Amino acid sequence: MECVENLEQMIERFRQMLPTESATAQAIDQHEPWERIAERAVDDGYIEFANQLSTFVEVVVRQSP
Repeated sequence: MECVENLEQMIERFRQMLPTESATAQAIDQHEPWERIAERAVDDGYIEFANQLSTFVEVVVRQSP
């Protein structure tokens, strides 16, 4: 559960930096799945954030029992 909260915090911190009209911000505001948020981030040119998001989720999945 803590990992999910950390993921949500990471997404929320990034959202605060985004212009409202960006596709990434809209995906976050609409509570899209993390995969969709990452896709929108790539489309908007936020490649590093998309990579961080994917890496975070990959680590969480590997740590899950």
